[in-house]
Amino acid sequence: MNALAAELASGRVLVGDGGIGTRLTTLGVEPGSQPCLPLTHPDRVEALHLEYLAAGARLLETHTFQATAPRLASLNQSADVGRLNRRAAQIARHARDIFGEEAYIVGSLGPLGHPVARGELAGLPFETARAAYAEQAAGLMAGGVDGFLIETMSDMGTVEAAVAAVRGESSLPILVSFAFSLEGATRYGLLPEEAARALLELAGGPPAAAGANCGTGPMPLLDAILRMAPILQGAGIPLLAYPNAGQPTRRDDGVHYPAGPAYMAGMTPALVSAGARIVGGCCGTGPEHIAAFQEGIVPPSVPAGSAAPSSPVLGYRPVPAEEPVMASGSDASDASAFGQKLRAGEFVVSVELDPPRSPNPSRLLAAARRLKVSQLDVTSGLDGMNSLGGIDAINIADSPMARVRMSALATGALVLRTCGIEPIIHFTTRDRNRMGIASDLLGAHALGLRNVLCLTGDPPGLGDYAHATAVYDLASPELVRVLAAFNRGEDGLGHPLGQATAFTIGVGVNPNAPDRAAEAERLRHKLDGGAHFIMSQPLYAEEQLLAFLDETGPLPVPLLVGIMPLVSLRQAQYLHNEVPGISIPASAREAMARAGNDGVPAGVELSLEFLARVEHLVQGVYLVPSFNRIEPLSAILTELTSIRARRRAS
Repeated sequence: MNALAAELASGRVLVGDGGIGTRLTTLGVEPGSQPCLPLTHPDRVEALHLEYLAAGARLLETHTFQATAPRLASLNQSADVGRLNRRAAQIARHARDIFGEEAYIVGSLGPLGHPVARGELAGLPFETARAAYAEQAAGLMAGGVDGFLIETMSDMGTVEAAVAAVRGESSLPILVSFAFSLEGATRYGLLPEEAARALLELAGGPPAAAGANCGTGPMPLLDAILRMAPILQGAGIPLLAYPNAGQPTRRDDGVHYPAGPAYMAGMTPALVSAGARIVGGCCGTGPEHIAAFQEGIVPPSVPAGSAAPSSPVLGYRPVPAEEPVMASGSDASDASAFGQKLRAGEFVVSVELDPPRSPNPSRLLAAARRLKVSQLDVTSGLDGMNSLGGIDAINIADSPMARVRMSALATGALVLRTCGIEPIIHFTTRDRNRMGIASDLLGAHALGLRNVLCLTGDPPGLGDYAHATAVYDLASPELVRVLAAFNRGEDGLGHPLGQATAFTIGVGVNPNAPDRAAEAERLRHKLDGGAHFIMSQPLYAEEQLLAFLDETGPLPVPLLVGIMPLVSLRQAQYLHNEVPGISIPASAREAMARAGNDGVPAGVELSLEFLARVEHLVQGVYLVPSFNRIEPLSAILTELTSIRARRRAS
């Protein structure tokens, strides 16, 4: 199940964000320039998303309310619609990454400026509207949204066109919201009861959530929710409520909304009692209103003996400094448990997680905890639905693609200390000279970090600090030799350290390298330097691995094969054509094309088929989830547990 769909099904109250257009106007952005702001001033949009996240919002709307071709034309604006929507979704995702806590991104689809012709209501042809929304939905999908919000609707024809367009592009959850006036009807006379009943008759089934936004303040909107609730709740559909901050009035210095945060907070319990499971704000609301919503939501009761959940407003609380928590089986003076398993010939599993773009690691640590739970705990029912099964280590990337993220060393130390699972630290030579490399590695060992994957690193020109100076004082084969010297009790110059380290040294390899012979020779240099294990770039065909192994001959150390499950045809095309080191066979791309909108199950099936073919060739698997989304890995982790059980029994 999609993570957002699972959240909606949980029954918990999810806090949405506040007004976007009115908030930007308050911040000095001219309304006429707002529709294309994701392309012209992405920093302004990102800053707004971060404001709402800091206030407690966990459902972010993309800044795409007016990002359709018909709507832009009516505003005398022009833009590449696909690019505009893709960029807006990427900005929202980036803000979430920076903030570091779990949040969901929904692509906002607003009215087209005219209704869709339906019955006696004149307006746009249905196909014109559907095509406009399809263009928008495709861009939002490419940007990585978790779902879609079809909002501020006034007629069912537009809703039907938007839903049909989204379902033609995606199987992600759809939320639908209507705008009702003080008189209790939409602009085109649709009543709350009529809207709710019509949603149940949508082609393809009702939406994942529905309700009301905009139009009125909290009191009239509450009335609309109460009228929709019996129909929607009877069908198991959660409600959403995004009221305006009252009715606006115009003054000399602009438009003012009368409802303050305290009043809005006082209305929140009534909205929740009426059935609203998503509560946010629309026109006139800002971060202060969203923070107030948090105070108005009564937290669910906590079972006896359980720890009370931390408030989303408070977010991540730093863990007090303490002695490093060593994972089971390891010792501060000995090699890692991961290294011991490799030497014992066990089949091992690691999952890569990218560090956050901010100082807040909560989202990453939550994922790490879910991955740590042993398969025994899962089958026993402990942690039930929230657990994905045990793994042996978590790979912590070092600012991959040269995009700045939290230090891999700091992130790894947090994972070890707070989750009790061993990290494999990616350590690049891009950013450090010889002295810095030695210093950081000695510090890593003191923190209990034992597993290091030696990498050269992507050049800064690929990332967000394009003019940063690359160091590359050493290449990855030389880094292997430095670590091997440390393990002998010597520094890089051969001087005694006073105590030997116990690093387990890993290296990367690209079996799809254009020159396999050169890549094999480079790997031999790393192995001669003292590497203990190998991790490959993601592969998608047995032939890719076999061709490389033919070049290298038998390997003297364990090989972990990289597996990155595909999630869509667009991703497959991007990886195949634009990312160095990844080659996706035509058969796999064709399978993703046949999968249509829901590519995740097809991607998992392809990974399982590949795993079955190469299991006998490797001693482990290195899983790389897209966007740090670990839920699709569940079926693969279950199969890996079976593989490990078979190997132990043989």
